[in-house]
Amino acid sequence: MEPISILALEKTPGIGSKTIEKILSITPTLELSGPSDIIDILKKTRTKFKRIPIPNIEDATIGWNNAHEIWKLSQQHDIRIISINDPDYPETLLRISDPPVLLHILGNIDAIKRDCIAIVGSRDPTEYGIIAAKKLGTLFAEQGYTVVSGLANGIDTAAHQGALEVNGMTIAVLAHGLDTIYPGKNKRLADEICKNRGALISEYSWGTKINHSYFAARDRIQSGLSPGVFVVETGIKGGTWHTVKFCEEQKRALIVLKHPPDLIWHPKTYGNTQLISDKRADIVFKNDDDVDIIKNKMNLIREELLVNRDKSKISNTSPFQMTLD
Repeated sequence: MEPISILALEKTPGIGSKTIEKILSITPTLELSGPSDIIDILKKTRTKFKRIPIPNIEDATIGWNNAHEIWKLSQQHDIRIISINDPDYPETLLRISDPPVLLHILGNIDAIKRDCIAIVGSRDPTEYGIIAAKKLGTLFAEQGYTVVSGLANGIDTAAHQGALEVNGMTIAVLAHGLDTIYPGKNKRLADEICKNRGALISEYSWGTKINHSYFAARDRIQSGLSPGVFVVETGIKGGTWHTVKFCEEQKRALIVLKHPPDLIWHPKTYGNTQLISDKRADIVFKNDDDVDIIKNKMNLIREELLVNRDKSKISNTSPFQMTLD
């Protein structure tokens, strides 16, 4: 199904992501030609999946018109919208249990198809954490990785900056439409990312406002794009823990920075200490010599993801059919 048809379903009042997944599991190639088709496809889906909402023609028309307005605005601002069936959709993200049905991309789409590593952490880190994040962004960019983070203050900003300082590619995963930048102070950084062959991406369409729950949801994308998630610095609470959870659920490598002795009990770093002491870290990063260990681990995970992809192709099963049938 073309992205514009999926977008029309997304924008129809009362139609959520789970319903769209069910639609795609039974009619992945059907294209919609008007509001009445939205109603027809939902009726067809309800014959297999119960409790599917059926909109009236007014709501279907709202969805159809809103989708086409968003499509036009996205094209005017060089935002590309791809669906889960697009050949440019990143393989690693496709392998998670709930991949975004649509991705909105501003910048270089090739950046999302390269080997990635997510570098994440607190919005209010120590000075040591800032320096470490920037250094790690540089280090992995020089190794040919796309550095993935969330454009937030603190660790995210430093990781993006580190990659940019060596002309490396970096991706910012946003929790809102690409018509805005949050935080606003990072607008220049966002521009630099795009100018340097990186990209801003979101599962949320043009005009989608910030919602607290969207930040947790976008963390699954940061992890999903990356065979490895590097936790630079976190306390015992905070958004980084969402990314850790997704990393473990998605069976990606969890890499945790070990701080110097005078910082391991600091409130801003105690999350790292806890992850290490609880033996949740697949790799404890102590110095640059550990880079090869990280690369080898991520290569193994990527190979496993590709094997799973090939098994899916053999069975001719979509990601949604695997979970819904």
